[in-house]
Amino acid sequence: MNKLIEISIYTFIFHILCYVLWMIIVVPAEGPTNVAALGSLVYLPHAGRVLPVIFFGWKAIPAVLAAEILEWEVLWQGEDFYRTAIATTISTIAVLGTWITFYLLGVDLNQSDVLKATNWKHVFLFIFFASGVNGLGNGAWYTFVYGLPDPLISLRFMVGDVVGATIMLILLVVFYPMFRNFQK
Repeated sequence: MNKLIEISIYTFIFHILCYVLWMIIVVPAEGPTNVAALGSLVYLPHAGRVLPVIFFGWKAIPAVLAAEILEWEVLWQGEDFYRTAIATTISTIAVLGTWITFYLLGVDLNQSDVLKATNWKHVFLFIFFASGVNGLGNGAWYTFVYGLPDPLISLRFMVGDVVGATIMLILLVVFYPMFRNFQK
């Protein structure tokens, strides 16, 4: 039980950090884009969903869902609760479904130590697969909500998720040795 609490705390803090970085840096840089309706082209919080699930497994899912609800309902203060809550649930289910698929297929996501001997091909495949499912799911949801089918929304969600997760992964790989040396 202690491990679950520890994983949840790490996941929650990492997800909130990704979200705050996205709000402070990316959203202003994207300009007058309606991020709530169209999605972001550099969605850093996708890394907060995907990377903890890759490295910690299903135990990270409750913290991901809690962080996303807090972010979209308290920090962002969206239009209607049901719209953002369902979009958040779709995103979390996409990551959980991807993890279950990889687990059932026997795909090894982390061979040994985190960020040392990780199988990067599988990590990027996981990111692409989760982004695709999230893009299709949220594209279908936005079609249902707004009544207009637009496949570019799904593509925009997928591209934003992939770019955001890749940027955060690169930052983690670059800065991880500095934090490790700082602890000594």
